[in-house]
Amino acid sequence: MSKTNGMKKALKFILPLLAVIITVAGVWAMRNTHRMSQKFNAPYYYHYKANVANLSAYQTQTNWEAVQSPGEPGCDGTDLPCVVKSTQPTLSSFVNSITQESDVTSNTVAQKNQE
Repeated sequence: MSKTNGMKKALKFILPLLAVIITVAGVWAMRNTHRMSQKFNAPYYYHYKANVANLSAYQTQTNWEAVQSPGEPGCDGTDLPCVVKSTQPTLSSFVNSITQESDVTSNTVAQKNQE
Protein backbone atom coordinates (compact mmCIF):
# COMPACT_ATOMS: atom_id res chain seq x y z
CA MET A 1 0.00 0.00 0.00
CA SER A 2 2.85 2.40 0.59
CA LYS A 3 3.85 2.16 -3.06
CA THR A 4 0.46 3.45 -4.20
CA ASN A 5 0.65 6.29 -1.71
CA GLY A 6 4.08 7.17 -3.05
CA MET A 7 2.77 7.09 -6.63
CA LYS A 8 -0.15 9.33 -5.69
CA LYS A 9 2.21 11.85 -4.10
CA ALA A 10 4.49 11.78 -7.13
CA LEU A 11 1.55 12.29 -9.50
CA LYS A 12 0.29 15.21 -7.40
CA PHE A 13 3.66 16.88 -7.94
CA ILE A 14 4.40 15.80 -11.52
CA LEU A 15 1.01 16.54 -13.14
CA PRO A 16 0.84 20.25 -12.15
CA LEU A 17 4.50 20.68 -13.14
CA LEU A 18 3.81 19.06 -16.52
CA ALA A 19 0.78 21.34 -17.02
CA VAL A 20 2.93 24.42 -16.34
CA ILE A 21 5.61 23.26 -18.77
CA ILE A 22 3.04 22.58 -21.52
CA THR A 23 1.40 25.97 -20.95
CA VAL A 24 4.69 27.85 -21.12
CA ALA A 25 5.72 25.97 -24.28
CA GLY A 26 2.33 26.72 -25.89
CA VAL A 27 2.53 30.44 -25.10
CA TRP A 28 6.09 30.59 -26.44
CA ALA A 29 5.07 28.82 -29.67
CA MET A 30 2.08 31.12 -30.18
CA ARG A 31 4.20 34.25 -29.70
CA ASN A 32 6.81 33.05 -32.20
CA THR A 33 4.14 32.06 -34.73
CA HIS A 34 2.54 35.51 -34.45
CA ARG A 35 5.90 37.25 -34.94
CA MET A 36 6.73 35.14 -37.99
CA SER A 37 3.32 35.71 -39.58
CA GLN A 38 3.74 39.48 -39.13
CA LYS A 39 7.13 39.29 -40.78
CA PHE A 40 5.76 37.36 -43.78
CA ASN A 41 2.80 39.70 -44.23
CA ALA A 42 4.81 42.90 -44.12
CA PRO A 43 4.43 44.96 -47.29
CA TYR A 44 7.40 45.31 -49.59
CA TYR A 45 7.72 48.08 -52.14
CA TYR A 46 9.25 47.92 -55.61
CA HIS A 47 10.06 50.87 -57.85
CA TYR A 48 9.37 50.44 -61.56
CA LYS A 49 12.19 52.13 -63.50
CA ALA A 50 11.06 51.51 -67.10
CA ASN A 51 8.86 53.76 -69.23
CA VAL A 52 6.84 51.02 -70.94
CA ALA A 53 3.60 49.62 -69.54
CA ASN A 54 3.22 46.02 -70.68
CA LEU A 55 3.53 42.53 -69.23
CA SER A 56 6.92 41.79 -70.79
CA ALA A 57 8.44 44.94 -69.30
CA TYR A 58 6.85 44.21 -65.91
CA GLN A 59 8.41 40.73 -65.96
CA THR A 60 11.94 42.07 -66.59
CA GLN A 61 13.81 42.12 -63.29
CA THR A 62 16.20 44.95 -64.31
CA ASN A 63 13.16 47.26 -64.64
CA TRP A 64 12.58 47.05 -60.88
CA GLU A 65 14.36 47.93 -57.66
CA ALA A 66 13.40 47.41 -54.04
CA VAL A 67 12.62 50.54 -52.00
CA GLN A 68 11.93 51.00 -48.31
CA SER A 69 8.79 53.13 -48.64
CA PRO A 70 6.33 54.15 -51.35
CA GLY A 71 7.43 57.79 -51.21
CA GLU A 72 11.14 57.09 -51.57
CA PRO A 73 11.62 57.34 -55.38
CA GLY A 74 9.68 60.62 -55.63
CA CYS A 75 6.89 59.52 -57.96
CA ASP A 76 4.48 62.09 -59.31
CA GLY A 77 2.17 61.44 -62.22
CA THR A 78 -0.69 59.45 -63.64
CA ASP A 79 0.55 57.38 -66.61
CA LEU A 80 2.75 54.51 -65.40
CA PRO A 81 3.23 52.48 -62.26
CA CYS A 82 6.04 53.89 -60.17
CA VAL A 83 5.86 52.01 -56.87
CA VAL A 84 4.09 48.70 -56.38
CA LYS A 85 3.25 47.07 -53.04
CA SER A 86 3.79 43.33 -52.66
CA THR A 87 3.99 40.57 -50.05
CA GLN A 88 7.00 39.10 -51.89
CA PRO A 89 10.16 39.65 -49.79
CA THR A 90 12.71 39.61 -52.62
CA LEU A 91 12.95 41.34 -55.98
CA SER A 92 13.21 38.05 -57.88
CA SER A 93 10.19 36.52 -56.12
CA PHE A 94 8.22 39.71 -56.80
CA VAL A 95 9.05 39.69 -60.53
CA ASN A 96 8.33 35.95 -60.74
CA SER A 97 4.90 36.56 -59.18
CA ILE A 98 3.87 38.86 -62.06
CA THR A 99 1.77 36.74 -64.42
CA GLN A 100 -0.56 39.42 -65.78
CA GLU A 101 -0.55 43.21 -66.02
CA SER A 102 -3.10 43.52 -63.23
CA ASP A 103 -0.56 42.02 -60.80
CA VAL A 104 1.22 45.36 -61.16
CA THR A 105 -1.59 47.80 -61.90
CA SER A 106 -3.90 46.64 -59.10
CA ASN A 107 -1.07 46.96 -56.54
CA THR A 108 0.31 50.33 -57.68
CA VAL A 109 0.62 52.79 -54.79
CA ALA A 110 2.30 55.61 -56.76
CA GLN A 111 2.45 56.52 -60.42
CA LYS A 112 4.75 58.52 -62.70
CA ASN A 113 4.39 60.30 -66.03
CA GLN A 114 5.83 58.83 -69.22
CA GLU A 115 9.04 60.47 -70.34
